[in-house]
Amino acid sequence: PPRYSEFVNKTAELDILEQWGDHVLPKIEDSGRWENIPICKPSIMTYGKEHDSLKRRENKSHRLISCVWASSGYSTRGERFGIHDGHRRLREWLHYVFLTGFDHVYVYDNSGGNSNKTSLKVVTDDFKGKVTRLVWPSKVCNNNRNFADSPGERSSQYAAESSCRLRFGPHAEWIGQFDVDEYLAPMGDYATVPKLLDQLDKEGKKIISFGSWRAWPRKQLIEEPIPINNRSICESTRTCFQLKVPENNTMLQTYNCDRQKGLKKDKMPAEKQLYRSDYVKLHFVHYSTVTNLTLMNKQETIDFGQK
Repeated sequence: PPRYSEFVNKTAELDILEQWGDHVLPKIEDSGRWENIPICKPSIMTYGKEHDSLKRRENKSHRLISCVWASSGYSTRGERFGIHDGHRRLREWLHYVFLTGFDHVYVYDNSGGNSNKTSLKVVTDDFKGKVTRLVWPSKVCNNNRNFADSPGERSSQYAAESSCRLRFGPHAEWIGQFDVDEYLAPMGDYATVPKLLDQLDKEGKKIISFGSWRAWPRKQLIEEPIPINNRSICESTRTCFQLKVPENNTMLQTYNCDRQKGLKKDKMPAEKQLYRSDYVKLHFVHYSTVTNLTLMNKQETIDFGQK
């Protein structure tokens, strides 16, 4: 029965046939995404005594962790381009996040979802004690273009994010959910991210959102572009080209050509967040969809001081 007594109406019971028809589970041909339901052993059985308790505790192992779903290579939506620089991107990104104050990173290695020939182990092994690699070969249900009848999605990523929060969140105060092409830059009085968290804790904040904006590469730092004349790949009215960053330049160094001058007024719809692991109960890529507050009923919310 519902937990909230104010919603209980004994005279109006749920009619399954009226609401759902003659079946509840999806039909066989529509049930592909069930394959990505993660079934995991308890953390201690896999990762040892570092993660030996899922109970809340005041002295947690980490102040700030990050969960990242990554792969050594993948295909863009619609299978238009093959991206094969995952090792390089992850290595550069890991160096950066540790410089800005992250304690530990959990890498959900999705390389096996694309090929069994490579993995990210060669990178994560260089960060012993700082990075935990989890083999995560779950495939996305489809990789269609965004405007297709069945648009591509990232079900493997969604499951990985939930797995990381549930398994490792209890050992950390804060979690940051980012991709390897996303860099959180401390600014102003905050030289590192933990300095910002100190201020957020003083203010009693549980979630902070950051607007994002895609930077362009600096032309002088990339190799000579190679035009793409295949119209099935390049659907733009402008010329498309293959872009490659030389090994002696980093991705962050190259992609710092800002399209907005001065203080940014515009941002992308895909924001990013840092959130307290004991407050957020479900996080979905860009948003904290379920929190301790949203789980309260009306009276509990009033008693908590909210209206």
